[in-house]
Amino acid sequence: MKLYFYYYGKVILGITAIAISLYMYIQNPENLNFTAADHWIGVDIFWFILLVDLLWRFIPGKFHHIGQQKYLKRNFTPSKAYEENGAFTDKEKEHKKTMDKRAVFALGAFFLLNAIWLVLYILGIFRPQELFGIMLLYFIGDMVCAFGICPFRLIFLKHRCCNVCRIYNWDSLMLVFPLMLVPSVYSWTLGVIAIVYTVLWEVSYHKHPEYFYGSSNANLNCNTCKHGMCPYRYKKGRKKETEETS
Repeated sequence: MKLYFYYYGKVILGITAIAISLYMYIQNPENLNFTAADHWIGVDIFWFILLVDLLWRFIPGKFHHIGQQKYLKRNFTPSKAYEENGAFTDKEKEHKKTMDKRAVFALGAFFLLNAIWLVLYILGIFRPQELFGIMLLYFIGDMVCAFGICPFRLIFLKHRCCNVCRIYNWDSLMLVFPLMLVPSVYSWTLGVIAIVYTVLWEVSYHKHPEYFYGSSNANLNCNTCKHGMCPYRYKKGRKKETEETS
């Protein structure tokens, strides 16, 4: 329930930030220019909120989705099959390779999209304020993904849900990436934290892939799911197919 309110709170924050920022942009686009000394104070407030939220991700707790925290050893409970085998089966190894390939395609699509913003910025069509607006849209998009309507899952990764998402914690870097196209204190403070967080995720994944899949980590299966946000409403005790690795 706490996680439920946390995510809905972020949705409300994002919608509010977009509405107010749009009004300030219409009044004067320079209000959202985070590289200007006299920008709107709301930019500083939202930057600080994002800074706290990104730092908070390093602290394990009930406010974080299990899919977000599965890279930590404390959230790994070996499944019966994994305990018996002591390692991935050949089938699981092939599944991991497939998910890694899909993750690369997802990353490529993301960079292709952001290449558009970069070109528009180089051409002078987009300025820092427009990139700030893109970042706000990404913030809302991240929440939409958390509630189940995720294009990365539907188009590229095709996994069951966020619990077993291969790239769940890439969202921190994806979120602040538009700002990182413009060097500034705001973009690089958020960018450095997001990069460190993503590196920790990837290091854990490559050292302990068993943490990340439902076939090996019992905490990621539907019958042990406790976060209460599943958009598919899986029920405890459902048949074995709900415990697939994808």
